[in-house]
Amino acid sequence: MKKITLIFIFLLVFALIPSSCSLDFLEKGFYAEYRLWENPKLPETTAFALLKEHQEWEVKYFFIRDLVYKYQILEIKNNIATIRICFEGTALGYGHRVTGQMEVPFRRIFDIKLDLDTLEMVDENGNAWGKWLFWVKLGSYDLKEYTVMKNWNNHGNVRGWIYGPYENDFLFEVLNSPYLKDTAHFFQISTLKTVTQKHEVIYPSFEEYGIVASYKDYKTSGGIHSGGWGGYYLDEVGIVFGDGERKAYPPGLNTMIFYNEDGLLLESREFYMDDLIDQKLGIVVLQLNSLTLTNCGVKNKTMIGEPTSESQRTSFEKEVEMMVGKNEPEETPQETQITETPQKSELKSETPATTTTQPNDAEKNNTLFYVAPLIVLAFIAVFLVLKEKR
Repeated sequence: MKKITLIFIFLLVFALIPSSCSLDFLEKGFYAEYRLWENPKLPETTAFALLKEHQEWEVKYFFIRDLVYKYQILEIKNNIATIRICFEGTALGYGHRVTGQMEVPFRRIFDIKLDLDTLEMVDENGNAWGKWLFWVKLGSYDLKEYTVMKNWNNHGNVRGWIYGPYENDFLFEVLNSPYLKDTAHFFQISTLKTVTQKHEVIYPSFEEYGIVASYKDYKTSGGIHSGGWGGYYLDEVGIVFGDGERKAYPPGLNTMIFYNEDGLLLESREFYMDDLIDQKLGIVVLQLNSLTLTNCGVKNKTMIGEPTSESQRTSFEKEVEMMVGKNEPEETPQETQITETPQKSELKSETPATTTTQPNDAEKNNTLFYVAPLIVLAFIAVFLVLKEKR
């Protein structure tokens, strides 16, 4: 009987140990932060942002340095989560016709409602208006079709395919998040599906969704560009089939989004989009080297400042005007609430082995909350063992 009691105690101990980034552990205060991974060999790593209004504006696109995409759960009620999302960085004016201020800091903050059953963003009336790719339902593996976005560039649904699960050794070489060390399995969402028997692929081309893949405003002479910077070009999709045949297809959304077994986004490479970036930020294409999870856990304080009318602007028109010298540059946006100071290893994660995050006071309090019962249970177990020996 006493042995059974000990077994029960140890089982209870293991049951009380939380997983810091598990969907089962999501609750009020849960916070996750993603940063643009900086290649140590390319310290000026940037993301490319093609603007939704680019056909009318003087600046068609810009690059983003020090990109941060973070969110925190403010409340969960009736299975609807209120989530505060912050998208910030520095816009670099490499885009078309930039003549004035070259670096413009920006910050966007929105509070959204997310239906935890459907994982769709809902409006004030409970109507779904977009997908948010940071969570995918557990068990959604094995070549299942999934709605990646509901209204990309005002053209309707974008479908993708879920592949997996994969073992960790398959992806460790290409992913950079420090949380990979504690993750055993992964699955992947891709909007590109290869039909190998027919040497065909299915994916959303930019042209199909009303996005101009490239433009030129400069003349070339003998292959040499004249007239300064001009144009942008969204890369073709190159496919190598199983028998070695290679084909090139028109540019499109070939997104590669990796999740762990808990459904939490770890990394995105190449083109990343979701309905919030498209509909709320006015960025129609976001191309990046890697978006990496650098901080994750339940916090006992609000980590993101209150949204304001300025931070809820749905376009980059003001930043564009600053870039071409029509407006004076603003001061760097400041949070209205105290936030964590990221550790150096979070800001510049060079390799998965050396990238770590340091716990803050909230995490220490959470750890103490779980450790205290474990200590009590350990004393009880020792007492029962000693009593049995007598």
